[in-house]
Amino acid sequence: MKAVVCAPKGKVKVDEVPDPQVQESTDAVVQVRRTAICGSDLHLLDGTTPGMREGAVIGHEFVGLITDLGDDVEKRFEGTRVLGSFLIACGECSECLAGRFNFCAKRRALGLGTLAGDLDGAQAEAIRVPNADLNLKTLDGALSGLSDEEALLAGDVMTTGFYGAALADISRDDVVAVLGGGPVGLFCALACRRAGTERVIVLDTDPKRAKFAKDVMGLDSLHLKGDKPEDVVKKATGGALPDVTVDAVGSIEGFKTSLRCVRDGGRVVVLGVYGAERYEMPMGMIWIRGLDLRFAGMANVHAHWNDALLSVGKGEIDPAPAITHRLPLEEAEQGYELFRSRKALKVVLTP
Repeated sequence: MKAVVCAPKGKVKVDEVPDPQVQESTDAVVQVRRTAICGSDLHLLDGTTPGMREGAVIGHEFVGLITDLGDDVEKRFEGTRVLGSFLIACGECSECLAGRFNFCAKRRALGLGTLAGDLDGAQAEAIRVPNADLNLKTLDGALSGLSDEEALLAGDVMTTGFYGAALADISRDDVVAVLGGGPVGLFCALACRRAGTERVIVLDTDPKRAKFAKDVMGLDSLHLKGDKPEDVVKKATGGALPDVTVDAVGSIEGFKTSLRCVRDGGRVVVLGVYGAERYEMPMGMIWIRGLDLRFAGMANVHAHWNDALLSVGKGEIDPAPAITHRLPLEEAEQGYELFRSRKALKVVLTP
């Protein structure tokens, strides 16, 4: 089958790879109908997140049809349409039983390299999914009317946004600033607004991203410019810093900006992906300001994807505008170039 694989020098290529097969009795094989390129894929290719080997299939967002099942799969059936989670959990450890699937003792992830279990990814014509009863969600009942594209992003970026909103623990009177106008930041802002908070602002150093957040996604946004982003935020809020900031970027500068742009005693949710980066934490400043730092870790997809999908089904959130480019799988290299250059916000590939 055709798949997008990791190539030398931080590149990808479309290549022929072996068809996936059921390897364990709880596996499913899914024919992929839609898949997407994610910012986490660039972290792998750039080496910021280590462990991606040359020739490995990349990608972790997909919707498709089950074509084969292991003998011990009980809740999923061949021929049904499913959404996949990037996070592969066991469902049996104490963390999974408590609903903290992202801290599963045996957690793995699709297409995210050797440090995440070395599982082949979803940018392919088909994919093997371990522990299919838990890690696939059937798109039936109230979810049956969702198109493939409407459901697709709930396997990662949209649900990651919902997870970030939950970590923010917001109240109606809170002002929330989400740093980063990429897909995760946009969906986090939309989820915070859906939760009923008074004001949500998307912050970005890229004026085009800030404009996209406002004009296309209908969100309040600010273009951060100059040496003091906190002054830009204060000017927009009448002098007060937000109660909550969310780092949806995954960069040291983004994290530092999140610290600077939150009020004393406020919360900082670190939703962006970090790997090999290092930062000397200013402990005294954080202590004296009484900041509440909440690091997300991998997104708890299984705990929030039903809520995210139902919000789409009810018309509360529309993920379609975030998809700016649609390409056949064979043109994945072009899709990565568009995504890396920020000419594309979200690229969907069709095998």
